[in-house]
Amino acid sequence: MDVVYVVELGDDNEELRYSLRSLAAHLPHDRVWIAGHRPAWVSGDVGHIPTTQQGSRFRNSTGNLRAACEHPDVSEEFAYFNDDFFVMEPAGEVPRWHRGPLDAVIASTRSSLYRRGAQATALLMSRMRLDTDGPLLSYEMHAPMVVTKAGMLQALDAGAGLPVLHKRTLYGNMQQLGGDQADDVKVRTLDDGPPDAAFWSTSDAAFTGGRIGVLIRSAFPDPCRYEDGHEDAPAVVLPEGETAPAPLAERPAVRAPVADWRAYADAQDPADHSGMTKSELIEQYGG
Repeated sequence: MDVVYVVELGDDNEELRYSLRSLAAHLPHDRVWIAGHRPAWVSGDVGHIPTTQQGSRFRNSTGNLRAACEHPDVSEEFAYFNDDFFVMEPAGEVPRWHRGPLDAVIASTRSSLYRRGAQATALLMSRMRLDTDGPLLSYEMHAPMVVTKAGMLQALDAGAGLPVLHKRTLYGNMQQLGGDQADDVKVRTLDDGPPDAAFWSTSDAAFTGGRIGVLIRSAFPDPCRYEDGHEDAPAVVLPEGETAPAPLAERPAVRAPVADWRAYADAQDPADHSGMTKSELIEQYGG
C-alpha cells in the first residue's frame, strides 16, 4: 500500500522531514508520494504529483488529494498522511479511528471556519441520508487514514460545493467505516507532553519550540532514504525527565515487517540500516 502526503507550499518543512523519517522507520509501506509542493531536499525515491495551489489551504489540500486519487500510478488503496503526522513506534498497520458522534464534536469546537465546515459537511450528509443507520461520526483525526481512490473521489465529488469540506468525515460516513473511537492526538501547545499512542501530530509551534518537537527530533536524528544530500542532524538534548521512544529490543519474528527488523538492528548497532533489505537484516542480526 502506498503512502500519500498532501503538502502545501514552502521549502522549510521540517515536520515533513521527520514525518518521513518516522514512516521509514516504523510503518511498512510501498511507494511514497507527495501531492502538491515537493521540497527540494526530498529524494527521488518519493513520487511527485504537482498541483496548482492558488486557493485557500482547505481548497489546496482538497485539490492535492484529488490529484493523488486521479493519478494512475498511486495504489488503489493508500494511507492518507499530512506532513505533521509522526509514527512513533513500530506499527503493523494504520488504525481506523474516529472522534465519536459528529454533533458532539461540533458542539465542543469553538466558532471558526473549521467548525462551519463541519456543520456544512454534516448538513450535506443528512441530505444524502447517511444518518439513517445511526449517528454520523467525525473522522477528522490528526492521524493517517487508509482510503481508496474510488471512494475518496466519490466523497470529493459529493462535497465539491463546500468551501471547507471535512473530507475524512464525508469519506468515512459514505464508506460506513466504523472503527474505534479515540481522542485526537494533535499536540498544540509548547508544554504538552506526548499522546499515549503510536501516532502523534503537532502544531507548527509545538513542533518548533515545544517539548513534543524535541522528543520527535531526538527519536529520528538521522536522514532516511527519502532525503537527498543531508548530513546527520545534530544531537538533541531532551528535556529533564524525558526519554526518547525506545527502539525495538526483542528479536522480531522472521515474518515481521522490515520496519521491525530495522528497529531491532538499530537497537544492536548505531549504524544506518535504512538502506538494508529485510533479508540482509535477518542475515546480519538474526543469529
